[in-house]
Amino acid sequence: MAEVQPVRLPRSMDKDADAAVELSPARDRLRTAIAALTSAQRDLEDATAPVRRLDAVLGEAERLKRELACARDEDQAALGRWIAQGGGDRPQPSAATVAADASLGELAPEVRAVASALPAARAAQEAAAERVRLAAAERDAALHAVTVEAATFAAGELTEALNRALAVEAKILSLREALSAQTNGLAAAEKISAALRQAKAAAGVPRSADVGRRLLELLSHDSTAAL
Repeated sequence: MAEVQPVRLPRSMDKDADAAVELSPARDRLRTAIAALTSAQRDLEDATAPVRRLDAVLGEAERLKRELACARDEDQAALGRWIAQGGGDRPQPSAATVAADASLGELAPEVRAVASALPAARAAQEAAAERVRLAAAERDAALHAVTVEAATFAAGELTEALNRALAVEAKILSLREALSAQTNGLAAAEKISAALRQAKAAAGVPRSADVGRRLLELLSHDSTAAL
């Protein structure tokens, strides 16, 4: 079986022509659906970028909080050891504690701004994701319609091929029947029957599931792909 290849219909010789490719209604619908999905995916990427940036601020704040908590735990341990020793200079907050606390303080205005902006950004992202879901569903529906169209066309070719084979078989059967009508032609008629059975047994084409999968993959981004 021939492999699936992207097939482009002939383009107009007029380079200024608006309609460059002639598509069936099903393929035109698929072309439109592919373009809509691509656009929706770009919109989702654009809507996701602000959420990532806002989340990055919150992630940095959480990191500083963990760092500050660890530094304060170490300070508490040092203070406990100082109390247990009963003298000396009282330990002061470590440089790590001071640095983490200062960084967290500097980041606080941004964290508040993120808290204000994040709900709207997430809502925009979710709306964009829903548009992608709907566009993908329409693309899949259009793709399925094109596969049915392609299979129907191929089935017509199959009918033509079967008719050609049956026409050849009809000639062979006619010859066998003519020989069978003769008293001395029975042996030859039986040999013809054996040749016909052997021809049918020898016929066969390996079936490849990859052909169908490759067509679906190609049609997902190329509405002109064909068997």
